Amino acid sequence: MARAINPVRLEEAKALSDELRIIILDMLKEKPMSVLEIVSALKKRGIHKTPNAIRYHLTVLKDAGLVNLTKVGSVLKYSAKDMYYAYTAVSEDSEELMEKIDSIASEIAPMIDIVIKHLLDKYRSEVTEIAKSLKPCEFCVTSHFIEHVVYEIIKRATGLSIAKLSREHYFKDKEGEDIHEET
Repeated sequence: MARAINPVRLEEAKALSDELRIIILDMLKEKPMSVLEIVSALKKRGIHKTPNAIRYHLTVLKDAGLVNLTKVGSVLKYSAKDMYYAYTAVSEDSEELMEKIDSIASEIAPMIDIVIKHLLDKYRSEVTEIAKSLKPCEFCVTSHFIEHVVYEIIKRATGLSIAKLSREHYFKDKEGEDIHEET
C-alpha cells in the first residue's frame, strides 16, 4: 500500500501535544468560555490550574489557529474554531484497527481520486495561487504545497460534511443506537 500524505502544521502539532490543551479544546467546542469559566470547569474535573496557566495554554491554541477569541460584553471568551475529536486507540488493537482502516481507505481511494480530480479541474488556478503564497518551513526538504492545499480543502470539506451528518444523526450503529453513549 502506498504511504499517505498527512501534512501537519507545526503549530497544530505543538498545540495538540499537551493533554490539557486537548481537554480545553474539547470544552470549547461545546460553548465559548472565559479563562475563569475554563478554570472552574477544569476544577470540577479535578484539574487545578491557575488562570495564568490557562491563559498560556489558550495562547498556544490561538497561535495555532485552533481557537477564536471574541469579546462578549466586557469579557473575553474563547471558542474552538472547529470541532476536534480526541481519542486513544487501545495499543494491543492498534495494528488490527489500522489494518481495517487501511483496507477501507484503499477501497474508497478511487472515489476520493474523482473528488480531487474534480477539485483541481475546477479550482486549479485558485489552488495554485494559494500554494504559491505558502512558505516552506525550516525543516522542509521538498515542498508539496499544492498537495497540502488540496489536503486542507478535503479535510475542511470532510469536517463540514461530518458535522452536517452528525446533526442529522447519521452516525448510528445498525440498530440506530448512538455508539458513543454509555450503556
